[in-house]
Amino acid sequence: QTKQAIDLLNSCDLRDQVGSYRVIVSNETPQLEDFTLCILQQNDCFQCDAPILTQPRVPVLEKWNGKALTLPTSRQILIGHLDHPEASSYSQQKDWSWKVVLGANPAYDAFPLQHQIFYPSSGDKSLWYDPVFAVDTLDGDRVWCKRHYRCTPRKHFSGKEGAWTLSTLDNGMVSEEHWTIVDADDQLRWVVLQYSGAAKRAGQSYVGALLCSPDGQFPPSADMERIRAAFAKCDLELWELFGGSIEQSYMWGDKNEQWCRDHPPPLDPIGNMSITTWRKREREKQ
Repeated sequence: QTKQAIDLLNSCDLRDQVGSYRVIVSNETPQLEDFTLCILQQNDCFQCDAPILTQPRVPVLEKWNGKALTLPTSRQILIGHLDHPEASSYSQQKDWSWKVVLGANPAYDAFPLQHQIFYPSSGDKSLWYDPVFAVDTLDGDRVWCKRHYRCTPRKHFSGKEGAWTLSTLDNGMVSEEHWTIVDADDQLRWVVLQYSGAAKRAGQSYVGALLCSPDGQFPPSADMERIRAAFAKCDLELWELFGGSIEQSYMWGDKNEQWCRDHPPPLDPIGNMSITTWRKREREKQ
């Protein structure tokens, strides 16, 4: 199975992140993870050094509920609607922080039902981020995938709060991403997040932005011009986004919602556990 995965990855265009990821998820084995870790991270066999792109320079949200954005309030925006003591008073107290409505990457067409779960790390200012999403495997099955990221406050070029660095180890490959809170509704009916990331040793850089809401549905039409302006700050137009139209998110269409009800997602937070420790635990289940 591992050899099959390597052959399929070799046949993929390196720019096809969606195709490559479907191959990996369809063939997750400890051997494939060890192989990837060895050739990419430990020995840098491809001699790649993909950077995190610094363009466009995206401004961070300056004020939320009439006050300057601070580190605590930027944490509350990311924690969103999670049922957690540190969530804002606008939290709808759900098992997730946000659901992705649509985003600027083909992954939002290919990997539906994306839940974002942000929660505090104990003892410092950082957060954990556990995305949960569905993947259609190469053999025609559909499975839930869950990942675990460390989120630390990042210095924005403006000197303001609201910028974060997210890092993870996913099947032997280290990824790092710079996220920026671009805009957020005062009552957390929606948020626009921009990201620029890289899998450095795999030679992949990527940039995009997300619209998220509590239920994965589009915010009120009265907010669309403000949302359009937020994406324009990311050098994006709404028609460039994936995962739906500007009226409906395909990601949360009726068929996907029914599948989600029939196959409840694994939304329990992974918790205050290092990424390597969690990956080791997951491997032991295989």
